[in-house]
Amino acid sequence: MNKHAGRRDLVVAFDMDGTLLNGRLVFALADRCNVREQVISMMSKSNMYGYEKSSAIARLWKGLSRDDLLEALYSIPLSRNARETVEALKGYGYAVGMISDSYDLAVEHLASILGMDFGIANRLVYDSSGILTGELVMPLGWERIGCRCMNSVCKRFQLESIADRLGISMDCTVAVGDSDNDICMLEQAGVSIAYRPKSLAVRGKAMHVIDDLYDVVDILQDNIHHY
Repeated sequence: MNKHAGRRDLVVAFDMDGTLLNGRLVFALADRCNVREQVISMMSKSNMYGYEKSSAIARLWKGLSRDDLLEALYSIPLSRNARETVEALKGYGYAVGMISDSYDLAVEHLASILGMDFGIANRLVYDSSGILTGELVMPLGWERIGCRCMNSVCKRFQLESIADRLGISMDCTVAVGDSDNDICMLEQAGVSIAYRPKSLAVRGKAMHVIDDLYDVVDILQDNIHHY
């Protein structure tokens, strides 16, 4: 899903795992497949780039079905006030969506449930029977703009692309995330918000640090004269 609706002068982009979701899909899938330790080991490898880790982890899901992935998604609760926050932002007419390095089926499903305008993520490949092949189609983007993130989804590139398509400046973008994979997006957004940041690096890159997602609404309303 990659559509845009609502007011065209302010875009709010959320991360999914650890931000809108109170948990991470990759771990929910890992627990279903009994490979949590393998996933943790891959994620911690210092000699692999982010996109290489994503590709390697996706191979572990070979043989799972779409239903398996959605059931894993359903096992993760929304973060407190996630639904209320999105509803409020949409009510003000902002374009609201997700930029995630998770998987398209989950991101698009959650975006639909929350009534979001866009959802960007890695695309899982299925065979003719709807079974995962272990392949992953990654948007990348960092190679086009010289971003240092080298993740499977360069969130800075995606946010800049959305702003460009809507004809707005990056000053009118808002990024909300929690982990190191969100840093390049947080660095470039007009307003950067770290939700329960998982590292000091994330905390240091954000203009605002919050413990409740609804604080996003309050921050934007306090600064609405800038838009």
